[in-house]
Amino acid sequence: MTLAKNPKSLILKNKLLYLTTICLSGGLLYSTYNYTYVKAIESLPLAITSLFNFSNAVVLVLLMRLFFKEKITVKKVICCLISLVGILFVLEIFSGGDGDITTIGIFWGVSVTVSLAFAYTIDYFHIQKEIPFYVVQTYTCLGAIIVYSFNYSVWDLFKELGSITIQHGAVLWLVLLLYFVNVAISYGATTASYNFIDASYTSMTYVLEPTVAATAGFLLYAQRLSAVQIIGMVISVSAIVYMQYIESKGEG
Repeated sequence: MTLAKNPKSLILKNKLLYLTTICLSGGLLYSTYNYTYVKAIESLPLAITSLFNFSNAVVLVLLMRLFFKEKITVKKVICCLISLVGILFVLEIFSGGDGDITTIGIFWGVSVTVSLAFAYTIDYFHIQKEIPFYVVQTYTCLGAIIVYSFNYSVWDLFKELGSITIQHGAVLWLVLLLYFVNVAISYGATTASYNFIDASYTSMTYVLEPTVAATAGFLLYAQRLSAVQIIGMVISVSAIVYMQYIESKGEG
C-alpha cells in the first residue's frame, strides 16, 4: 500500500546502497537463507530447524561487533554461551542421540543461522542509512527473484504448479493461500505491535516460533522430542530472549 501511494520512495539517492540492497541482501544472502532453510527442513525435525533459525541472534552479536563496533558485554557473552549449551542438548551431543539428527542436518541448520544473521546485518546497515524498511524488503525480494530465475524460470514454476495441481487438486492452492495469509498476518501483526507495546516485548514474542514449530511438528508429522531436547530448547530460547530484552532496554 505504501509503495502504491509513494512509488518515488523506491528511488534511492545513493546508487551504491541501491546496488548493495539488491545484490547482497536479496540476491545473495536471502537466497542463500531460503535455500539452506529448505535443506534444513528436509534433514532435521521442524522444531530443531526453527531453533537454528531463532538462534541467529547469537551470530548477530559477533557480526554487529565486527561491522558496527557494537559493544559485547559480559551479559551477552553469558547468554550466548548458555544458548549454545542448550543447542548442544537439543542436538543430543552429550547423549549420542537416536539417529534423527545427522551431520548434514546440523550443517544445514548452522547455515540457516549464519546466513540469516548476515542478511539481518545488511538490513541493519541499510536502515541505519535511513532507507525505509519496506523499500529494503522490496529490493531484497526483487534481488532474490532475479537470482532464482537463473535456475528456475517463471514458466518452469507455473508448469510445476500445474503438474502438482493435477496430482493433488485444490489442496496445493489451499496450502499456498494459507501460507500467504499467514505471512501477511505475521508481518502485519509484528509491525502493528510496535504501536502498542515496547519493542523489547515485541522481540520476545519470537519465542513462539520454535514453540509453535515443535507443536506443529508433533501434531502434523509425529516428530517427537526427548526430554533432554525439550530442556535444551527451553535453555537456549530463554537465554536468547533474555539477551534481546536487556539489549533493547540498554542494559546489555
